[in-house]
Amino acid sequence: MSAAVKMRPIKKTVAGMKYHFQFKKNTPRKVLAEISSRYSAYLANDPDEELVDITTTEWFKDMERKMKPSDYLRHFREAHGLTQKALGDKLKTSAAHVSDWETGQRAISRMNAKKLAKIFNVNPGVFI
Repeated sequence: MSAAVKMRPIKKTVAGMKYHFQFKKNTPRKVLAEISSRYSAYLANDPDEELVDITTTEWFKDMERKMKPSDYLRHFREAHGLTQKALGDKLKTSAAHVSDWETGQRAISRMNAKKLAKIFNVNPGVFI
């Protein structure tokens, strides 16, 4: 499931020297550790920023109730950069079959749910 978040703008102080940066999710730990150790005197923690497990939020629970197997399939396929044809090839089925699953015109069998779960590394229950 994708989540869109509103990012804060880059903040500047009166002197114009303080900035707010955000790093990409895939920034190597070595890079972050180097920045933290080398520039710790210049880094500040935002006391307003609280980390919350997204699965405990009402928004997540509401979205989870609204998601159907077809929505999960389309989301995971796109997140993995697969076309319907490429996914069909992995499952030894046609792109039209995958399209029917994604539009809800055809139910996903237990056997195919297990194959999809293995491909996307998720619980097969999301596809049933």
